[in-house]
Amino acid sequence: MSTYNEILNQIEHLKPDEQLRLIQDLAILVRHRVAANFPNNFQEPSVPDRNLDRWFGFLPKQIDALAFQLQVRQEWDRP
Repeated sequence: MSTYNEILNQIEHLKPDEQLRLIQDLAILVRHRVAANFPNNFQEPSVPDRNLDRWFGFLPKQIDALAFQLQVRQEWDRP
């Protein structure tokens, strides 16, 4: 039987998309276990919006984030 640290080490070597898929699969597994152990106290959460692109920032891709940050700081420093 693998230990927690061994499994965590293996997970760190997965690709990001595989890590996300693993998280989703683990969430489903845990939900099923909780539902089996506490059938009267568990409600299945609604399916989240799968459009994750909206969470990756508000800057257009052609803008350098560091240059933008420095520009904003310069604007703050102006009297």
